[in-house]
Amino acid sequence: MTEILRPLSEESYMPVRIVVYETLREAIFKKELKAGDKLIENDLAEKLDVSRTPVREALRMLESEGLIDRVPRKGLFVKGFTAEDIIEIYSIRQALEALAIRICCRRITEEEIRELNDLYTKMLDAFESGDDARLFKHSQKFNEAIVAPAKMPRLLNLLSTYHEYLRRFRAVSFSKSPRKAQALKEHGQILQAVIDGDEDRAEHLVKMHLENAIEALVTEMEQEDPQKRNRKRKLSGTVAGRK
Repeated sequence: MTEILRPLSEESYMPVRIVVYETLREAIFKKELKAGDKLIENDLAEKLDVSRTPVREALRMLESEGLIDRVPRKGLFVKGFTAEDIIEIYSIRQALEALAIRICCRRITEEEIRELNDLYTKMLDAFESGDDARLFKHSQKFNEAIVAPAKMPRLLNLLSTYHEYLRRFRAVSFSKSPRKAQALKEHGQILQAVIDGDEDRAEHLVKMHLENAIEALVTEMEQEDPQKRNRKRKLSGTVAGRK
């Protein structure tokens, strides 16, 4: 696998600090930089072949985003993701998509329905053939296409803000066969509710779909780190309380 932390391309039109920020962000999402790793300006600048200034600015951006922590007298460390982070991000997504899906039921066109049906068919084919990479790719497109008919650019822009977080979380969720099959079924149910123009059912199904995703992700975190088991039990009450 190609390393993310390598000398930056000189062809980018974006400011260096933004390129450094996005590079470090991707490294955190893909766990090349793992939770607990110490971030040293000089080392990062050397790996990316840039000066320390854009690295320092990028680290400030990551700190404000909550992806890294500053520990007094010790430095900056990768924070990683906690169960609380997952619940917060999915709660935001749930509120936004619940609104979007209701409006989609009113505004969706026949052409958009055909596009969604085509994507869902491709997802089914990928699932049946065991092609997880293709399934994940079409699932990503489906998740974007199912809310696009709302035709509310500000709302869709808010959803896109969390795109990288959600892509990482979905990758974990889709890596497990039981959740993979269930998520696929849930996508089909949501699509049918939108086609039927049933706003209440579509909203309910979207909320349940995301609740199930939260449960799967928090369970996966527990399996990776058994010490988080008690925390999961506490948080599960928060999830259930929103249903």
